[in-house]
Amino acid sequence: MNHPLNILVVEDEYITQKTITVLLTEMGYNVVGTAMNAQEAIEILSENKVEFALLDITIQGEKDGIWLANYIQEKYSMPHVFLTAYSDDVTVKSAIATNPFGYLIKPFQKAELFTAIEIAMLNYNKQSIAVSKEKPNTFIYIKHKEVFEKVAIENIIYAESQKNYLLIITPEKEYRYRSTITEFLANLPDNFIKTHKGFIVNKTKIDGFNTFFITIGSKKIPISKTYKELVINELTNF
Repeated sequence: MNHPLNILVVEDEYITQKTITVLLTEMGYNVVGTAMNAQEAIEILSENKVEFALLDITIQGEKDGIWLANYIQEKYSMPHVFLTAYSDDVTVKSAIATNPFGYLIKPFQKAELFTAIEIAMLNYNKQSIAVSKEKPNTFIYIKHKEVFEKVAIENIIYAESQKNYLLIITPEKEYRYRSTITEFLANLPDNFIKTHKGFIVNKTKIDGFNTFFITIGSKKIPISKTYKELVINELTNF
């Protein structure tokens, strides 16, 4: 099931924490938990499906936000963005060592928070979309109505090229994703096949086919001459 990004907010200033939560909710994101310290954050991480973390560097307790970022890097595969009122060299270098996907200096505006999340998720997609044979990706984050949503790759029915974007079709929604069709196909599992220079199809979603097109429900997806032999062989033996 596709859903908006689940975000953890770790901030020990109560008013700032609540303000961030309100801003994220207004944007359309799911705030699955807020924490004042590392221990509270760890409990939220263990009990919820967190997909993104906003981490204040200076938080309550012995373990700071940088320690927590390292913990998240070791235990979970998710991007994080630091929040801090400090921009000195020592703080910045310590934060960079955790490979964050962003860094926000407090105080910040809604637009800055929005942009930080967007840049972080775009970079995260670039880093994580590459599929290895040993551990293929099972999802991708796609922006929909200004909010990033987690989309299961197995839910993708087909993708259609629209110049610099792809129109990605799932049972729930249609998404626009910035990528070429060749780049996108290269990072998908083997059950996806290119039928035409402008189409990729999930073989598990196909209802029928002939030598000219594939049918998925009422949709007819063309099979071009270039890909006809490969497609027919693939589908005949699937």
